[in-house]
Amino acid sequence: MFKQLGQMAAMAKQAGELKERMREMQDRLQQARFEGVAAGGAVRVEVSGLLQVIDCQIAPALVQTGDAPTVSRLVLVATNAALENARKGAAEAMAEVTGGLDLPGLSGLIPGR
Repeated sequence: MFKQLGQMAAMAKQAGELKERMREMQDRLQQARFEGVAAGGAVRVEVSGLLQVIDCQIAPALVQTGDAPTVSRLVLVATNAALENARKGAAEAMAEVTGGLDLPGLSGLIPGR
């Protein structure tokens, strides 16, 4: 019986440590920046690791073409690339926290999953 109590205490301690590491991971993701580009860098979009758009830059020469549909498509391409980079970064951060284990319920803490 005492052995079981000791195991439960150890599990509770590990859960607390995991919770703290998850909090740290969320903080790191909030600060992390990921970029997506289109048209050879004419459009650049930056997002945080929590999938928030931080910045969008469009080259003046591209704007001067007056081709709004093309500019819109390029913004979408760059944004989607930035978001995918952020998802990959978040998955890597989660793997660091969990040691690569796929723990039920934790994948929901990764933005976009």
